[in-house]
Amino acid sequence: MIIYSIHIKIPKNIIRNWENWMQKTHIPDVMKTGMFLNFKFNQSENIQEQEALYIIQYTSSNISKYLNYKTIFAIQLQNQHNNKFKNQFSAKRELFIKIR
Repeated sequence: MIIYSIHIKIPKNIIRNWENWMQKTHIPDVMKTGMFLNFKFNQSENIQEQEALYIIQYTSSNISKYLNYKTIFAIQLQNQHNNKFKNQFSAKRELFIKIR
């Protein structure tokens, strides 16, 4: 199993709008690619004064599906997010291999 993890920091003043868009548009669009089995959408308890940290994790059955996502779908979906929330967030992406 492969876990694609995205850490996103956003200002508190856009949380409601961002969460709504993520849950109703972005995450469903990522899942529609068919490259992931499921996802987790979490907010960190360590909330700084001006920013909130979210971690979205998508699980894929193998590295080939993740690479297909990255090659075929990721740029367009990331650009949609970037255009909607331009200069309002920072993102860090990581890839993990799930160990039993």
